[in-house]
Amino acid sequence: MRLLLDKKSRNYLFDYLREKYHCSSLCKLSKIINIPVGTLEEWKYNSERYLPEEFIPPEIFSYLKIIDKQEDSWGNKKGGKKTYQILIKKYGKEEINRRQSNGGRKSKRIYSDEFFKIDVENKYFLEFYGILLGDGWLSKLKYKNKVTYLIGISGHYSLDIEFFFYLKENIKELFNRSAYIKNRLKYNSIELNFANKSLLNFLNRELSFPIGKKIDLKISEKIYAMDFNNLRHVIRGIFDTDGTFYLDKDPLGRPYPCIMINMKSPLLIKQLNDILIKEGFKVTYVPKRDRIFLKGRKQLSKWMKEIGSSNKKHIDKINALVAQPG
Repeated sequence: MRLLLDKKSRNYLFDYLREKYHCSSLCKLSKIINIPVGTLEEWKYNSERYLPEEFIPPEIFSYLKIIDKQEDSWGNKKGGKKTYQILIKKYGKEEINRRQSNGGRKSKRIYSDEFFKIDVENKYFLEFYGILLGDGWLSKLKYKNKVTYLIGISGHYSLDIEFFFYLKENIKELFNRSAYIKNRLKYNSIELNFANKSLLNFLNRELSFPIGKKIDLKISEKIYAMDFNNLRHVIRGIFDTDGTFYLDKDPLGRPYPCIMINMKSPLLIKQLNDILIKEGFKVTYVPKRDRIFLKGRKQLSKWMKEIGSSNKKHIDKINALVAQPG
């Protein structure tokens, strides 16, 4: 069920959530409850936007004024019939029936939907997939009976801006889509968004990437079954979004480099640990904190040689810190 609240109730709801989760902004709330900040802003400020019933804490229902209620699929029924008629007119009923009958057929390497193809072993696609696992999200936004199939990635404005332009070029090359970059200077954050229904459905249905909240997130079995030559691109994407590099000190006070990946995704962190161990990396795995470490210059050298980074903030930091004596 989706609910339409009046302005006063929307403000009350979001004030309650910020107090409940001890956060001062929608950006911080977004990270805690794992819902894109753009979606939260739409829910808060768009007076015509319906909110999912499960998003509203049951303890405050009696304090809210609900203007209207609709079933979750209310926006799809009319749009689905209209789309079907457009496809019939464009391709003919016989062709549409043929495609529907072939809909269950799958390819190991290539996914195709309405002339849209994805090479799942393309290194840039695998890196993009890793980036999504790190700081990406999928969302179906409904507004005035229209559904937008949105794919987004969040980052740090001053540190990730160059990386986002690199990613924007790859998205254009991979999917023939022009992503747009939204600067949120107030929160020193950045978002990259683009719409692509076929890609979103592929990620969700074929690679089990969740729409909305990223629950039980892990590398898809189809990807996880690939060899390390492919998986390393996924790991690079994860590191470039949810990883960090820093210098620690040994008991004698001498600096040594460390790589850390920390995510609120225990299944995914365990997968990363297992992949890296299998490839000869020395990994410190901390399941209680959902993080892994690689320590020392040898491990850093192995990482950069076999996995690497596409994010300039990591490359510059590694070059600067490793260049220090010791």
